[in-house]
Amino acid sequence: MGCRAATIAAAFLVGCLALIPACGNADSAADNDRIERAAQVLDRFVNDPANHGLREALKRARGVLIVPMYVRAGIVIGGTGGSGVMMLRRPDGGWNGPAFYDAAAGTLGPQVGVSKSELVMLFMSQRSVERALHGSMQFGADASIAAGPVGAGERGPFADIYTYVRPVGAYAGVSVSTGAVEPDRSENEQFYGSGATAEAILVEGRYNSDRGDKLRRILAQY
Repeated sequence: MGCRAATIAAAFLVGCLALIPACGNADSAADNDRIERAAQVLDRFVNDPANHGLREALKRARGVLIVPMYVRAGIVIGGTGGSGVMMLRRPDGGWNGPAFYDAAAGTLGPQVGVSKSELVMLFMSQRSVERALHGSMQFGADASIAAGPVGAGERGPFADIYTYVRPVGAYAGVSVSTGAVEPDRSENEQFYGSGATAEAILVEGRYNSDRGDKLRRILAQY
C-alpha cells in the first residue's frame, strides 16, 4: 500500500474510534497511565519464554516503541493505530525517555469490526531512529519493517524495524507492514513542558521523569 493509501486508512481508523469509544482504552486520559501500561506490556513481552528472539534483538536495538493498545477497525478498508511511548538508547548504554508517540497503519482485505493487540517495535538502525525523531516516519517506505525473530537462535531477516504483536482477547491477527510513526507533540509538551520535542527528550536527555524508571529498569537488562 502506498503512503497516501496508508494515510487515508489511518484517518479512517480515527473516525472509527471516535464513533466507537469503547474500542479504545478507557484509561488513556492520563499520560502517567500510558507510561505504566507500556512498562507492563514490555515486561510481559521480555518475560515470555517464547520470546528469546526479542530479548536477543533488544541487545542490538537503538530504540523501542511500546503501544499498549493497538486497535484495528474497519469494514474491508480499515486502519490500525494506537498511542505509545518511545525509549532511545544512549551512547553509554542507558536509555532516555519516555517520549509520547502515535502509530498508525492502513490495511486492506476482508475485515469487519474491531480487534486489539499490544505492539512492541524495535528500531534496529540509526536511519529508522532519525526518521522517527524528525516528524512522521513512513515505515515500509522510509524504513524497512519485518516481524521480529522469536525463537532461540533465530535472527530473522535484517530490517530497520522489528515488530512484535500480542493479541488482546479474541483476535484474528494483524499484519503491520505499512504506516507511520510520529511524535505526539502536544502530549510531550503537556507532560514535560514547553520545548519538549522528541529529540530533546530522547537524544539530548533534557527532559526526564521518574515515571519512566520501570521502563529503564527493564531495558537496562539489555
